Amino acid sequence: MLTQTGCLERQRRLRQALAERRIDAAVISDPSEIYYFAGVLPRDLPFRVPSLLWIDAQTTWLIAPTGTADAFVDDMITYDWSVGSTSNADWLRVLNTMLVLRLGASVSRLGYQVESLPHLLGATIDAKLHPDDWIALDDLIGMMQRSKDADEIDLIRRSIQCDLAAYAAAQQVLQPGVREIDVLAAAQQGANWAAGEQVYHTGDYRAGATGGAARDRQCEAGEMYIIDAWTQYRGYWSDLSRTFMVGGEPTDLQQSVFEHLKSIHDQVPSLLKPGLWGVVVWGMIDSLVRQHPALADSGLTHHAGHGLGLRAHEMPDLNPDRGGELEVGTVVSVEPGAYLEAEGVFVRLENMYLITPNGAENLSVLPMSLR
Repeated sequence: MLTQTGCLERQRRLRQALAERRIDAAVISDPSEIYYFAGVLPRDLPFRVPSLLWIDAQTTWLIAPTGTADAFVDDMITYDWSVGSTSNADWLRVLNTMLVLRLGASVSRLGYQVESLPHLLGATIDAKLHPDDWIALDDLIGMMQRSKDADEIDLIRRSIQCDLAAYAAAQQVLQPGVREIDVLAAAQQGANWAAGEQVYHTGDYRAGATGGAARDRQCEAGEMYIIDAWTQYRGYWSDLSRTFMVGGEPTDLQQSVFEHLKSIHDQVPSLLKPGLWGVVVWGMIDSLVRQHPALADSGLTHHAGHGLGLRAHEMPDLNPDRGGELEVGTVVSVEPGAYLEAEGVFVRLENMYLITPNGAENLSVLPMSLR
């Protein structure tokens, strides 16, 4: 889990940013950011029971459902999310009653998350505190999260290890006649075993195609099978891709395209540097893809990768239409792909990289082999 040291340092940085903007307090409502600042994940249920985090210059308090682990806050208030093990149908209203009791003195300028603050809670805060200004914090927090702290990187590394274990398990069962959903099931089991607990694992598990969910369909000999798999471990995501032959020998074109995209990753650690813009990185990868004669016209037909962390897709985006700056501590995926449907060529190879002062560290060392 995230550490007390990491959470308190992130609270300190947020307080500093609030002070610089003359914002009196911040109300944090997205479960991912509550975890980021307070170190507690939502309840382990098939649904997210709401919580609310308050941070001002003097104090930090959290309203959370009963059973939530201790948070790195000054005060924690809990509410009953269920009755006799049956979940409530009105979580927000129950939380809101606690919020009415906990809110203190009025504030002039209040920061909040536009993307996630429920109307009910916002209306209660407005009626009790009468802020003159509501200031969106989404972009500020997003900028904070671009450079990962040590405890975050540790969890990302662990998530990657679970994802790599899923690939190892998938390869054990992959052969002609095996259903795509059985390959996925083996991979999910591998990820859970590696984690020692239940984790979320899914992704593109469709053979002979550019991507898509696993089907009740048998893999066929000679197909190229892209597995573009994501794992979430204790709140943090990994996203990798490998391509395998389903039995048989690859054609010369299948092999050469695979080797070409594989060689791009040999260059990535020296290409990625702090200060680069995502649009520029996309152009670099697109130019490298086009160096293969069969790909000279098509080039890279999708993004070249993206940031990862608390979300599977974060900024910066390695995208011709949207960028973002690489910083020391940024974690990004790089995923060159090539698809020539008529020739049966479907290749995508994706690693995750940590941006360092001198380049990039490959966090996902797993041999790239068609077989």
